Amino acid sequence: MTSETQTKKVPARLHAILARRGSNAVVFRRGPSDKVAVIGWDRSDDTFTLGQWLRGRIYPLRSDLSPSGKYLIYFAAKYGRENPMEKRICEELKKRFRTTDLWRVDHRLLAQAEEELRQKKEYRKMEKSADYHDCSWTAISRAPYLKALSLWWNGTGWNGGGLFESEDSFYLNRPPDYIARTIPGVQHRKFRELEPTSELRELGWGHNGECLMVYGGRLLRDGWNLVDKKSFIFEKELPNGWLLRKEFPDDYPSPHECYWERHILLDSDGNTLFEGGNWRWADFDSYRKRIVYAENGTIRILELKLPLESKLLCDFNGMTYQRVAAPY
Repeated sequence: MTSETQTKKVPARLHAILARRGSNAVVFRRGPSDKVAVIGWDRSDDTFTLGQWLRGRIYPLRSDLSPSGKYLIYFAAKYGRENPMEKRICEELKKRFRTTDLWRVDHRLLAQAEEELRQKKEYRKMEKSADYHDCSWTAISRAPYLKALSLWWNGTGWNGGGLFESEDSFYLNRPPDYIARTIPGVQHRKFRELEPTSELRELGWGHNGECLMVYGGRLLRDGWNLVDKKSFIFEKELPNGWLLRKEFPDDYPSPHECYWERHILLDSDGNTLFEGGNWRWADFDSYRKRIVYAENGTIRILELKLPLESKLLCDFNGMTYQRVAAPY
């Protein structure tokens, strides 16, 4: 067994996104911690096809599929790399605002000052150098691949990612009034950025910048009801009167996860039918009228009938990193 093969002690961490129309879906498979694979899932016959791996981090909770599942918007990062330009900009901003804690500065003033610096000739010259990179970015690609059709620098672990409104329009998770800069040579093609809705703003869109702000918007859009805003508890009504509840507890089960989901299946009278204590993601698959969920590095299903029986669709634990070229 190689070091890149998952062990039984640490199963692959999985999250999936189901397209709103049709049978397409993607699975994000993380493990080891510095490698993640994106896998296409055709729910019409439950076949899985490897897209691409990334040596780095992808944030599935800040990612989304277009309604048909053709396009993927995702937030990714490669931490631990020093960017000379970003380091210099950070030093200049600390001098300008006379503080070492830039996170305390009003984000609009900070964004304006940063953009002014980036427009100076010396910085634009640095941006074209071979040493230039940002440690994080948001991209739109053709699912389940990662090769960017459109690309935005982000620079930190805050904000990033987005949500699709339609096949060609989307919301980009960034602080208000900050102008996202596309990378030279990568065109927007047909994708159009929209102003965030009031519903997204109420979730803290752009301001707080964390995963649940984006994920909460995706859940609301996809038929989940926010029944407890303080504790961030969602419920989805199922066709037979059952409820699927999704909670986000603070008592993380392992150091390998920052956010994790706990799920409970309830009958029409509110009685607990099943507690998905080991489920790390779950949703109702409206295309096949069933519950799909991730558990211990596998994707499984539950049919909406008693007695409840779990069926294995795919075990992702044995996968290892491999280089794959996008076919476009």
